[in-house]
Amino acid sequence: MNDLAELLRPSWGAEKWILEGWNKISQDEKQIITARMDELFCDGLPFELKSDKLFYIYTFSLLAQLEVLAIQVPLKFESKMSTEEFRERLHQQLLDEIFHGLVFTKIVYMLCAPYASPPQYSSNIENLCNFIRNEDCPKTAIMLLNLIGEGWIEEIFYSLHRFGIAPKVFTTILEDEHRHVCEADLYRDIGMPNITEIQPKIAYLEEQLITNIFTQYKYMVSVSALLGVEGVKDFKESLNRKHVEQLSKINLEPTENWKFFMQFGDEILPKIQGYIESNHEVEMTPIRKVFMTQWSNPSDPTMAGQFNVNVSCLDFFNKKFPAETLTTLMMQAVSLGLSLNDSFRNYLSFRKIFRSEQAYVGLVVKLPECGDHIATIVFENCHQLSFRELTSRVREVMQIMMYCYQKREHLEKTQPRVQEIMNEMIYDFAYNTYGYPMPGTSFVSLSNIGFCGYSQSMSPLRCNESMKFTLMEVERKPVWNKTTNTFEAEDILPVSISADHRIFDGNLPVPKLTSTYFNDMFAKMLQDESMPNRSSTSATQAQMGKLLDQLIAKNIDMGYKALLLLQTYWFDFLSVEELLSGEFIGEMVGALHNQ
Repeated sequence: MNDLAELLRPSWGAEKWILEGWNKISQDEKQIITARMDELFCDGLPFELKSDKLFYIYTFSLLAQLEVLAIQVPLKFESKMSTEEFRERLHQQLLDEIFHGLVFTKIVYMLCAPYASPPQYSSNIENLCNFIRNEDCPKTAIMLLNLIGEGWIEEIFYSLHRFGIAPKVFTTILEDEHRHVCEADLYRDIGMPNITEIQPKIAYLEEQLITNIFTQYKYMVSVSALLGVEGVKDFKESLNRKHVEQLSKINLEPTENWKFFMQFGDEILPKIQGYIESNHEVEMTPIRKVFMTQWSNPSDPTMAGQFNVNVSCLDFFNKKFPAETLTTLMMQAVSLGLSLNDSFRNYLSFRKIFRSEQAYVGLVVKLPECGDHIATIVFENCHQLSFRELTSRVREVMQIMMYCYQKREHLEKTQPRVQEIMNEMIYDFAYNTYGYPMPGTSFVSLSNIGFCGYSQSMSPLRCNESMKFTLMEVERKPVWNKTTNTFEAEDILPVSISADHRIFDGNLPVPKLTSTYFNDMFAKMLQDESMPNRSSTSATQAQMGKLLDQLIAKNIDMGYKALLLLQTYWFDFLSVEELLSGEFIGEMVGALHNQ
């Protein structure tokens, strides 16, 4: 039956690597490892889940896949060491790594119960691991694993430990791991590999870390969610510091690609941190807790309504104002409403309710000359901008997003590697049993489908949306005036609202409030017309294209994923263009060019 079970039951990827090492150690050593496992798991899962379980599942499946890499090198080269001392050190490392691989793999299985298996083993991560596993030179393999790989892995463990993630587990693991990295100095006595040969291999490992781990969405979102933005910053800084220190031991330094990635993190993380820290969790009322048991992620709205807004002030049919005026004013009206009503800024994320301090509105647009592509431009407090500033900014961003779409389309037609990336992403999203860790969005979406002639609509919510407004076709109708007791012609804009009932109170007078805010923003528009235009300091499309071209040339995976994001979502409040202009772009393009 055991043989039959092995034939029938598929194993997870980490198991075969652990088994390979397990079969090479003595019975006494197996008993020692078993005793350590029993001690760590004596009370079941050896840590408390403080966040969504999905974050832990992906984080520990990542750690398990990375950690079993360390089994093969001591297993492969222990017998080839020149002295008994080195053989003993490698054998002890083998025992430690078997234990670590068992710990992480068991945690993954415990987290994934009652499913039959953990998430699919990542071929991208395995590419990095196999590069070290397949190295035949003992000097090079040990240098790559203990000096570089173990140094990286140790910093992941340290960061998770520092920020209170599974402290019992990582206290135990780190007592072993630190010794492995320190021993890298001793391994140099075995004989240094040829620097000219190892340098490109280290550069390749750096690229693999960035491409196959740092840009793998489900893993990085999960680890980042557990660490928090402060933890991510701490990890990035400690990782870079450790990598520089380790390379300095062999008189090398990181590549310009590595420096670019680290500097980009220095630029973008404070902006993300500012945004994250401006959002806070809202304690749920009893009825909200009940609602949370009734529905999962949004799809069809659990609350929908339609109301009319009098937009006669625009003299819509005589085209007194530009075509974009209606949509722009409604964006500002929604933004003003969000800023004045705290509960309107609530949103759902991983079955918790959060509230943003600022008002975020996402304008949904169909990009011209880009097929059926739909993009979203997210603004912060756009009611504070002048009408001309906002309309000008929308046009600028749409041009940049169109460029990204066309650049992405060109890559897909000309680069086989890019086609593989897209196929992998589609397959992973569509067939992943566990789903993707999609955080909720703090912005309210707004789209205008009036030009299509629709007079009624109920828009579905995306899985990470909580509320959206849909504008329809303006109609001129006779409306009864209670004051004059007569019918008067008014230009009426039908507006549909779709929302998740867990965050939205349908008893609030949204129709009346929206009409009031629309009139307020119309008055502001007329007032702003007398004010001088402020000059724009945004980067040009040419500047952005220059950096993206350089990024694609050096790391096509990262460049392609950047294009995918920027063609679909543009978070204007993060000042993306500031990262792509001035001193930063000059330094980075120059650095990449000089590699």
